Amino acid sequence: MVAPAVNRALLGVAAFAAIGYLVAMVFTGALPQSRQRVQFEAKGVLRLAPEQIARVELARGADRAAFVRGPGAGWTREGAGALAPPLSERLSMAVQLMHTAGPVRVLEQAELAGVDLRQFGLDRPVLSIALHAGSGDVLRARFGGSNPDGMLQYMAIEGRAEIVLMSRFVGREWVAVAESVFPAR
Repeated sequence: MVAPAVNRALLGVAAFAAIGYLVAMVFTGALPQSRQRVQFEAKGVLRLAPEQIARVELARGADRAAFVRGPGAGWTREGAGALAPPLSERLSMAVQLMHTAGPVRVLEQAELAGVDLRQFGLDRPVLSIALHAGSGDVLRARFGGSNPDGMLQYMAIEGRAEIVLMSRFVGREWVAVAESVFPAR
């Protein structure tokens, strides 16, 4: 008869410990962390948080457009009014990808010595972008051609001697914005 009393006592101690743990979490505000999960770290070419980008300039050939962040999460095209929600979301996603999607490969200046840079398609870029925050220019980039297997796209960043290879989905998001904004060719 002693065993049931011991089991009840152990069960009571376990319940008391569990309640104490929950109370401690409430007071400290800490959530349990799993050490098996890897913390997200943005590895994109845009170091600033995407929400801090206040103005975007887009150029494709002779076509030019500028967008400013409007109230809320929306964007406005300078001289043309607010963007439709789907296009506004697409522009926000394009900016976000510049922050989160890192280069797959960086071609350093030493690797580019003696190489004809026109082979990267950056002499006549598919698209050029400029991102601005309150403090001015944050990032200017030109999207060039695809690599031989078509999975990556060359990109040159103003002020940097290297050329980066980005996943095609980054450039495709910017091209989709341009196709929605500029007249069809």
